[in-house]
Amino acid sequence: MNEYNDWEAYVEEFVKDCADREATVHLRAGRAAADSSDDELVIAALPTIYRGIQFRSLLEACWSATLDSLGIAWEYEPQMFELPSGAKYLPDFHLTEIGVWLEVKGPGIPRVEKAYELGKMLACDCPIASCDCRWPGGEMVIVGHPPQPFDPWSDERYSHWPGRSKAKIARNHGGFIRWTSTRRHNSWLTRCSDCARTVWIEGHRVSRCPACGVRGESRLYRDFENHFEFVRLPWLSAANTQPDEGEAA
Repeated sequence: MNEYNDWEAYVEEFVKDCADREATVHLRAGRAAADSSDDELVIAALPTIYRGIQFRSLLEACWSATLDSLGIAWEYEPQMFELPSGAKYLPDFHLTEIGVWLEVKGPGIPRVEKAYELGKMLACDCPIASCDCRWPGGEMVIVGHPPQPFDPWSDERYSHWPGRSKAKIARNHGGFIRWTSTRRHNSWLTRCSDCARTVWIEGHRVSRCPACGVRGESRLYRDFENHFEFVRLPWLSAANTQPDEGEAA
């Protein structure tokens, strides 16, 4: 890609960001006016527009931007499930190329019972050696949490940096992706050595990429390891802070 195309792509992304910001401002203004007419005070998530899609919260929009940065194809709330318990459940994201459902939760004590029930429902019972399902082990269900803040003071690479510089990079850094699996298997995030996709894997799927099916060797990162950066959308936030508003129902 030449310099002209780089600039053209930058302008295109900037225009999209401006449109998202304007749409988000109008959306939140309308929501605030409606909430002010209620008799009870309600602390709600900040609805956010990203790439022309309306998300229930800023945290969800930031997760979608993070998935984009990792090259992971996603759909937002594409399917309602009826769980074995009889409850209805609408997961936040379907990661269509890697067989993963992602439920985004805010801070505090999240309600994850439905996500765990879906994870159990989508798991397959095939023996490891003879599993021929489209997604070995069945589709995964992952719970995404608010990002782990970046701490340059505990990173040896920044030990020689002055305190002011450390504070600046900590403010500008999006933090790191945090997640948990809804099944008993360990879960990892990795980049396929063959197709270069970023994928979640666990249990049956560790031996091959769920996107391209190639068996390869790539470094696996657990949910507590700092590697993949979370993308913040500070220009869509009420303040330039980590997205930590209340979760959607």
